[in-house]
Amino acid sequence: ESDLINSYAWDTAIVYIQAMGNANYANQADGNGTLKNTGSTGDEKCKIFDMARNTREWTTEYSTDTYSSYAYPCTRRGGYYYSSYSYTSNRNFLNATYSRDFLSFRPLLYVK
Repeated sequence: ESDLINSYAWDTAIVYIQAMGNANYANQADGNGTLKNTGSTGDEKCKIFDMARNTREWTTEYSTDTYSSYAYPCTRRGGYYYSSYSYTSNRNFLNATYSRDFLSFRPLLYVK
């Protein structure tokens, strides 16, 4: 089966990477200013790529966040290439129509 990654799987991946010897992975950020092809960012940990440094990623997590009567039901996770304050465990909320070059998605594959 497959789906868009959920926040539980995102957090579980961070815990796994940290347990395998990358103790501060949840707090990593890069902000190098350059969008790179997956696998070329130097951000491969435990065969998991680009959670900290390249693009933020949409998840299935629903948000009830609002601002000035606008709803932001969609959740994005991770760091991205142009921000040194956006780290791996970061969580932001937006609307579904928002798009930028630093937004991507990660499929979740699992055995049912």
